Amino acid sequence: MNESRSLLSMIDERVAAGNYSLPTRSRVATELQTLAADPDFAMERVISLISNEAALTGEVLRVANSALYSGLSKVATVQSAIVRLGSKHVFRLAMQTCEKEQYQARSPELNSLMDPLWQHTVGVAHGAAWLARKLGYRDLEQTAFVGGLMHDVGKLLLIKVVDDIFSAPEAPGGLTDRLVREILDSAHTTRGYELAQGWGLPEEYGHVIRDHHQEDLSMGGTLINLVSLANKACARLGIGIDSEPSLILAVTDEAQTLGAGDLVLAELLVALEDLQQELFSSPVT
Repeated sequence: MNESRSLLSMIDERVAAGNYSLPTRSRVATELQTLAADPDFAMERVISLISNEAALTGEVLRVANSALYSGLSKVATVQSAIVRLGSKHVFRLAMQTCEKEQYQARSPELNSLMDPLWQHTVGVAHGAAWLARKLGYRDLEQTAFVGGLMHDVGKLLLIKVVDDIFSAPEAPGGLTDRLVREILDSAHTTRGYELAQGWGLPEEYGHVIRDHHQEDLSMGGTLINLVSLANKACARLGIGIDSEPSLILAVTDEAQTLGAGDLVLAELLVALEDLQQELFSSPVT
């Protein structure tokens, strides 16, 4: 624990000084997040944002032309991709593509955590949106997706700062997987909340980031319960850094609060497994 406290002190010093490599949020990510709060957002604006970014356009077209969705002809425009995939799916692809570029580290040990962390982030985002739709909270569907994307941003921040510390010429020794996991477990909610405030995220997302591991969320509101239940479903399936295969979702406070019964929870697990197959079974080209 002394090692953990010492490293956490170094992290705090760098964060306080703004001395870390996590980039500021892009203009496109910020505008998409704002649009997510409006259930009647203008798809024309989303099309414009995507079409002006090569990485976003490429990812949308890649998915639209993948084996799971491809039709008789190739899709060549964002508008055509929306017809094939649906506007909500395209919107989410754009959001997650904006965030994905940050999930890289120079240290091989730390970089090995980035892919499972990213898969967990995307799983929780889609799972929370799926629950919102399935349980009758359609007005929260897009907000739940963004909340899922943001819920573990504190882990991303901490890995980035640790990467900077141990990549410096005067880097200390002794970086271990155990030490990193201790730091992530103990500090990601508070550091993530501080980052969300610095980014100017709406307070509802800040609460999700800070409180999603709280034991009693019965009074926390629907959004945080959606994200927290999706988070536990991903842990149940081992999607991410941590795995809890013995977790029984039906007895969680979140399931009780949301009224998610056994059938819905079983369908959620299937949906998350299908998502893994769709997004992560083959490399992005």
